[in-house]
Amino acid sequence: MTTQKTDARRDERYPSAMVAFAASWFVVALFTFIALTTVFDHREIIGFGLAALSASIVVFVAVVMILAQRMFVYGRVDPRLTVAAWIAIPLGMVVVPMSEVWEMCAMSVAISSTLVRGRWAPAVVGGVFAVATVVTVDVDRAEPLQAFIITLFTLGVTILLIALTELARALDALHASREQVARLLVDAERHRISRDLHDVIGRTLVTAQLRNQAALQMFDNQPEKAREQLGHVHDVLNSGQADLRRITSGPILDDFVSELAAVEAMCARLGIDCLTSVEAPPVSDVDRIFAAVVRESSTNMLKHAHPRRCTVRVTAEKDCDIIEFTNDGVTREETDAGTGTGIAALTRQVDDVGGRFTAGRTAAGTEFRVVATIPRAEADV
Repeated sequence: MTTQKTDARRDERYPSAMVAFAASWFVVALFTFIALTTVFDHREIIGFGLAALSASIVVFVAVVMILAQRMFVYGRVDPRLTVAAWIAIPLGMVVVPMSEVWEMCAMSVAISSTLVRGRWAPAVVGGVFAVATVVTVDVDRAEPLQAFIITLFTLGVTILLIALTELARALDALHASREQVARLLVDAERHRISRDLHDVIGRTLVTAQLRNQAALQMFDNQPEKAREQLGHVHDVLNSGQADLRRITSGPILDDFVSELAAVEAMCARLGIDCLTSVEAPPVSDVDRIFAAVVRESSTNMLKHAHPRRCTVRVTAEKDCDIIEFTNDGVTREETDAGTGTGIAALTRQVDDVGGRFTAGRTAAGTEFRVVATIPRAEADV
């Protein structure tokens, strides 16, 4: 048995946007907790009513920060949330002189970075930060050093929140780009097939037409040569039919080994762990079907899942050859991946040779598995 694993290292993987969201939300939750603790400590100084108002503002700004971040990352503009975000920006700075919760200044600046894009974004974010700095310095004007330290810390927290937001957007765009690449590869293959069909059918028809015209011209005076030309027409049509069959049902790459190597290279580039196990190379007819299984399964994996690993196993039993393609990271959309035209075409190919084909989620629901079992010819058993 030969087992091969791609050399994609762990640090080559890229996480989903939820990782950046989780880190950002942790920072927001931490500073919200600190701010609420500060408000609680000042409740006797500022009064319970003002303390309750300050606590409400802190929670409001934190929630708006999280929602505005998601809106920015996914590009789903909500007018009501946009209005709430613009309101939260000044509230996050107003609450500082009320309860000395300077953490809200960083959130106000971070919220502003999610609302304005393009060339005006640096000016708006810089302006909001300048106002936040003035507010912080004014509150601690009696202690310049403390005001300076708090301003630096506010700048650091602001940069961290903005960086995590941009990271989440970049990761989301990266996943979307990967799915787009898969679709482009499919479209490119369709274009190649249509081009090949045009070339093959065009050549066949032109050649047959010329032969047929020659036969018509020779039919009265040279019947034997006319018959010979018609025989050539028959050969040309048979050859064109064979080429057409090869293009429409044959493998895109040469063989199973080529398809497997392409999938391994693709997984290495995308940071997906790919484990392959091939007990014995399949024979010619099985090789074509196994190549199609690998090609279709890997395409569906990229289009319908967010995988971190996939497995390709080929086992040789006494009377059949079995290929199994499994990937994790299944999504709701992948429930329908087993009913597409590609899967239907694979099912027909396997049925034509008397085999069995299954595709669907595993019992645990976390993986998608494609299995094709091809019986061996009597001569191979």
